[in-house]
Amino acid sequence: MKEMIGRLRGVDPLRLVMMAEPCRKAAAGLCALLVAGFFAAALALCSAMEGAVVIALCGAAGLAILLAAAYGPLMREKAPVILWLCVGLVAMMAVAAHLAMLDVKPGRYGKLIAPLLENMWNYGLTTAMAWDEHAWSGGYLIVCGLLSRVENFSALYAVKLFDMICQCACAAAVARIAQMRGAKTPGIIAGMLACVLAPTMLFNAGCWAQCDATFAALTLWGLALALDDHPLAGSVLLGMALATKLQSAFVFPVLLVLFMLRRFQLRHFAVIAAAFVAAQVSILLDGYTLAELFGRYNLQIEMAAEEYGLADHAAGVYGLMKTASVREFSGLGLYIGIACALLVVLALLRCRTEMTNDTLLLGALLLAAGLPLVLPQMNARCLYLAGMLAFAMAGTPRRMIAAALLELVSFCCYMAAIFNFAVLDITVLSLLAIAAACLIALELIDAIRGAGDKEACA
Repeated sequence: MKEMIGRLRGVDPLRLVMMAEPCRKAAAGLCALLVAGFFAAALALCSAMEGAVVIALCGAAGLAILLAAAYGPLMREKAPVILWLCVGLVAMMAVAAHLAMLDVKPGRYGKLIAPLLENMWNYGLTTAMAWDEHAWSGGYLIVCGLLSRVENFSALYAVKLFDMICQCACAAAVARIAQMRGAKTPGIIAGMLACVLAPTMLFNAGCWAQCDATFAALTLWGLALALDDHPLAGSVLLGMALATKLQSAFVFPVLLVLFMLRRFQLRHFAVIAAAFVAAQVSILLDGYTLAELFGRYNLQIEMAAEEYGLADHAAGVYGLMKTASVREFSGLGLYIGIACALLVVLALLRCRTEMTNDTLLLGALLLAAGLPLVLPQMNARCLYLAGMLAFAMAGTPRRMIAAALLELVSFCCYMAAIFNFAVLDITVLSLLAIAAACLIALELIDAIRGAGDKEACA
């Protein structure tokens, strides 16, 4: 007994606790304690705001999603308590940053979203979710229709809180994808936190009230499940993503590769189509035809061509042109995009080594980062999905540079679109975006040749 007391005299209790490796139950309890503490702090800080309890609950839900995504990697790493706390504190900062921008009222919200929600409130839910003005996609109309039913709570807050939770779901998907490609724990956690802390991710919802996190969460989780031998569940999510935003289709060519590898079947494509229609069934119930349902995206493209031309603050090949006619390049750009997608598919199918998830995900990243550069009617948010995939794939110097370039280009495009402030000329941004796509292409070529697989797992 005396010997034990003598040993403990020289031990720092705080250091002992911080360096301890918690078991599963202790780690879960620590995460629950962090979530509860954040809820209490958010409730106290937001007490003067409308619906403080709802705001605090949504913030706690977002933090819980991030901690749940970090739980597995940290347990496998046998991380000490201090590392759990550090990850938890950074996740809290990310959620708090989103909550801090709830009162920011962007012009887009006043011009489009607020009138849309007010008009929806005057109609039945089915009619609201089949709204034909501006040719909104069915998946987004479901969200807006449900938000229009919310009473005694700020609609602006509701839109931003929903997007924040979807953003956290995107971060969890990024962590899952990074883990699937063989990344180590630091890379998984860094990619996840970058997904909620990057300026473009904060601006997208906080300063712009956009819905991109909704389609991105569905797309990323659908892709992750499809690659993780859960093609049926992945197909449902991908169909819902396609019903929410057309840009989710950027990664769909990878499904052709999975089909050729017999990891995806024809029935799964049928499930995607069924989920696409099911997510927009209100449009059919409200009296519209199937042709009108499938033609909504074509209407969006035509409206964008009339209002914005070939690009709306988007970097790409059209940003390098002094004069570019919609009549000449609109249809041609679509054909070029299809050709580029098929080239990526052909390159993946000629892989000289066993097809790994890392190689497939590199193909998806190249599609998400490269297609917006050649397709017409792109906007400033066209690299949103590519940025998230880049965070998940950033394991080598070239990939990190590509991720940084994509974030820089998106940030500058956001500044021009939101604040009408040109950080860099669109020609420079277009060249940087093309350089990022080229770096990703080089990584994919190395992976196809079987080189650099070990480096990619960093």
